[in-house]
Amino acid sequence: MKVNKADEFYKILERKAIYPVFQPIVNLQTGRVSGYEALSRIDRSSTTLTISDLFVIAEQLGCVWKLEKLCRNKALKAAVEKPENVKLFLNVDGNIIQDKAFIQGFTNRKAMKAGVPASDIVFEITERSDIENYQILQQIMKHYADQGYEIALDDVGAGHSGLNRVVNTTPDYLKADIELVRDIHKYKKKEIMMKLLLDYCNATGAILIAEGIETVQELECLHSLGVHYGQGFFLGKPERAFGNISAESEEILERLNRRKNILFLDISGK
Repeated sequence: MKVNKADEFYKILERKAIYPVFQPIVNLQTGRVSGYEALSRIDRSSTTLTISDLFVIAEQLGCVWKLEKLCRNKALKAAVEKPENVKLFLNVDGNIIQDKAFIQGFTNRKAMKAGVPASDIVFEITERSDIENYQILQQIMKHYADQGYEIALDDVGAGHSGLNRVVNTTPDYLKADIELVRDIHKYKKKEIMMKLLLDYCNATGAILIAEGIETVQELECLHSLGVHYGQGFFLGKPERAFGNISAESEEILERLNRRKNILFLDISGK
């Protein structure tokens, strides 16, 4: 018998059949893990749906906050094991603040219980729902910033409004879209665009994060450009535990940073 997707959705919420995984975000200029993005996964024994399917269904049913609340609660409970002095990136749909079921102060209470200070939490505003009303977007960002949280804009460079979101807001982090990172070493135009984003971040005090790094060549190119942080399977896969950078990428970054220091010493004459 065919199961209704809405019924599956509600059963997942009822059973709380979701668990968090954490992907490292690495400082490319030091090789150290500076944060983790909390991602959600479904207990596969309970459904054939994916987490992306769930958010699509949630939007259709007007239940985005119910789903996000479950995902956020699970991530914050697991955050008791988070290493000190690293950031926890939590995804947030930009439209949830308009949801009548939205609970103000929810994250504060859960973070306090987990012993995670607000200064360690970064709310990552996703492109699941494109927000063209920048007054609403600024309202959302102010809502979280006033509580001591930092803000990241996800998927910068994707979608027709991506750059408009950047110049109409003041985020602490910009996450360059995966399509801009993919094979960046093969396309000069991608390098130029990444450098423009980097210059913008350096001028405004934001940190640029390159998402979706999957090869040695992409990592080397992004490092040579001076991109601040990186994230992707090559650096570290999403895991249930707060893991380290992969051994291969750690070795490469050590080599690249050693070479950079030698070049600096040669140029400076010190």
